[in-house]
Amino acid sequence: MKALKSLLAVLTALCLLTGCGSSADDGNGGEERSEHKSSETESSNDKDDDSESDEDSTDSEETKSKSCRKMIGTKKYPEVTAVIFTAESIGSLKDNSSVSESSNVIHQGVVGRVGAPIELVFNKWVTPQKLTFCYDKDELRGIPEKNLIVLHYNEDDAFYDTVEGSVLDTDACTIECEVSEEGAYLLADAYQWYACWGADVSEYAYDIDVTAYGSDWERKYDTGDIMDIADKDWAADTAPYFNVSTPEQLAGAVWYVNAVMDYDNGDGVSITLTSDIDLSDYQWVPMGWTDGGTSHAFSGAVDGGGHTIIGMHIDSDYSNMGFIGYGLSTYVTDIAFRDCSVNGGSCTGIVGGQVYMSQQWDSITLTDCAVEGASSDSGTIIGREAGTAFKDCAVNNVTVNGEETPYFSYRQKQIEETPVTETFTITVDEDGVIHRDEHDGFRNLGWHFEKNGVQLLDRLAENETEYDAAWIDYDKAYLTAFIDGTYIRVSNIIEK
Repeated sequence: MKALKSLLAVLTALCLLTGCGSSADDGNGGEERSEHKSSETESSNDKDDDSESDEDSTDSEETKSKSCRKMIGTKKYPEVTAVIFTAESIGSLKDNSSVSESSNVIHQGVVGRVGAPIELVFNKWVTPQKLTFCYDKDELRGIPEKNLIVLHYNEDDAFYDTVEGSVLDTDACTIECEVSEEGAYLLADAYQWYACWGADVSEYAYDIDVTAYGSDWERKYDTGDIMDIADKDWAADTAPYFNVSTPEQLAGAVWYVNAVMDYDNGDGVSITLTSDIDLSDYQWVPMGWTDGGTSHAFSGAVDGGGHTIIGMHIDSDYSNMGFIGYGLSTYVTDIAFRDCSVNGGSCTGIVGGQVYMSQQWDSITLTDCAVEGASSDSGTIIGREAGTAFKDCAVNNVTVNGEETPYFSYRQKQIEETPVTETFTITVDEDGVIHRDEHDGFRNLGWHFEKNGVQLLDRLAENETEYDAAWIDYDKAYLTAFIDGTYIRVSNIIEK
């Protein structure tokens, strides 16, 4: 058998971008191919897309350049249109390597990321040379081309290194860099990336007009009628404080929360209704969303001012559906909803879909409302919550999947319908130390302290039989354990 000779091959691996790797319950819509100004033609199957071709070929069997290509282009990540991996390969480079979109949530959440992150893999028969990102300048959303950098994820340091020596070609709309390692690579905006680490970014600074370009939310979601009626200029000018009196202003606030606000950067909003708002003529969508990699949560307060949202209708197959879809550190007060319906997957409610770190919501009234199609963790006011107290709230003729229910959340329903067995006995001594006896077979046993129905502290109790609670101003204390999907009281109650 003839000895194998080193062949020069060029692989053009264009990865078909799909959703974020999660199910419909993650709240992400499906993607569609988008058109790109290129000479490539869309193929009906992967076999055609992956076909190899010769470049700089000769009649000699010893030297050939090959290319393997696949169409890409989606609404979700339209900035990067192609990735070209160039390498020396013994045998077919297509068989010895792969370039694919990375669905790792770590890479999805990189500040300033441009387009999809990719994962480069090759075997011992490959000597890597370079990686080329092809981009669509019309999809950069105002980012100057000179700001584009290539990042590589360093597995050992768990950090992203800038790949030095990259070459930008603004005529060809490519950025090329030498590579020697496998792993995750991505394009980023130098201004956003370096700024998040406190570096001097004056050379990369540019004016960002948030109203001029489509956001990640608009790319990933069905935005209903929001973008048709949203007063974006008003919202950008008045943020983060919104005094809302019209559907257009409320839609503007929804747009700002979903498209502009950055929870991970500490952003939050305050929304105050100054009149009743009738939404019956519109297809509404939630404020606050998450795609598993980054959080675009609603954070802040909604003060209804005693006013009513009328005829809000949300219809989706995905999770986290409600007036607030995905919320962290939220407060809702003094608001009513009438003749509203929310149709979604798991974590669905009229006012909130999935809400965490929110101690209390109060003075909320629902009348003649319906939650439909919810698969799990769905309730009247909130679908899924983890310790939110409801004060002075009421539901009147409100159904979940056709059944009228008095419970304000799915967790509250579980607690009320799960029998309480006071297996543990707790006592408090004169110094304020609470003691418990010991029993086996309980998961996530914890101390629970509350006052006026609001949780003050939940603390793991599995490895301690006493706790000094003298410093806590509580009116109820007891033990809880994780039973049937939620935390249930498993001891007597100490009141003071």
